[in-house]
Amino acid sequence: MSVCQSRFGPARGAPARLFAGQLAVHDLRVRTSIVAVEGDLQLDYRDRSLAWLGDAVPVTSITLHEGECFVTPQRGVVSISAAHANAAAFVVQPWRAQKNGRGPIREALRQLARLVRTRLRRAV
Repeated sequence: MSVCQSRFGPARGAPARLFAGQLAVHDLRVRTSIVAVEGDLQLDYRDRSLAWLGDAVPVTSITLHEGECFVTPQRGVVSISAAHANAAAFVVQPWRAQKNGRGPIREALRQLARLVRTRLRRAV
C-alpha cells in the first residue's frame, strides 16, 4: 500500500487522485472540508481529545460517496483511501473566516465549476 502524506493537501482547488490501494494522510484543521469529487472515499480518524489513550481509542470510519462532503469536527490526522478497488479523487478545502458574505459564495461557485469541468472531461 502506498502512502501520500501532506500537511496542506494538494494544490489549491486541484483534486487529489487516489489509485487502488493508495492512502493519503492529512493533518487537518477544524472545519476543513473533504469533498469526494470522483468515486467513493473511506475516511478514518481518531478522537483527538482521547489521544492520551494511544491505540486504545477506536478509529472512526466514514464512507463518502461521490459528491458528498465531510467537515472535520476537530483538528487531527485523517487517512483517506478509495472505498472500492476503483480510483477516486477528492478536494481538501480549509475553512477560512470571511468578513463579507460574498467570499464563501464565490468559492462555492468556483468549486462547482471545477466539478462540472471534471464531469465533462470524464463524459468525453
